[in-house]
Amino acid sequence: MDADAVIQAHVKALKAGTERARSLAQTLLNIPYGEGDGEKLDVYIPKTNSLDLNLVIYIHGGYWQFLSKEESGFLAVPLTEKGVVVVAVGYDIAPKGNMDLMVSQVRRSVVSIVQQYSHIRGLYLCGHSAGAHLAAMVLSTDWSQYSLNPQIKGVYASGTHVELPVLLQYSNWLKVCVVPQ
Repeated sequence: MDADAVIQAHVKALKAGTERARSLAQTLLNIPYGEGDGEKLDVYIPKTNSLDLNLVIYIHGGYWQFLSKEESGFLAVPLTEKGVVVVAVGYDIAPKGNMDLMVSQVRRSVVSIVQQYSHIRGLYLCGHSAGAHLAAMVLSTDWSQYSLNPQIKGVYASGTHVELPVLLQYSNWLKVCVVPQ
């Protein structure tokens, strides 16, 4: 299987998993957390009457220029079955979004989620690849500028080991980091 076929199979599996999650869990789709087109959340809610819930914020990967929250519900099925709320974060990928915008959007999504779900028991971050980088940036946030202090109890970040060598290629760096004209 060549590289393009692997990527296509991966995206197909993510989309199928997200469709399954949307059919099995209660969902709130395209909830805005800001004014931008990409600033939307998909919320997957467990079937429970309890308000004492854990919440996982999932930040998608895709090399800062591919994928979206539309393929990010796949992990909701096993988590909602265990009583965990899952929120998939949308953000503007390159070339529309640059690194500063993406980081700002993800931080603001966390603020919105914490304000909306202040009753939750535990807040966890999960990010893959570029999403793992953005989750790490959330951890470095000076929350005083947002007038809140989210109690993030854990982080799962995967796939960051391959990003730096690829990002350092000049043409890739320009796609992600240059402010769009």
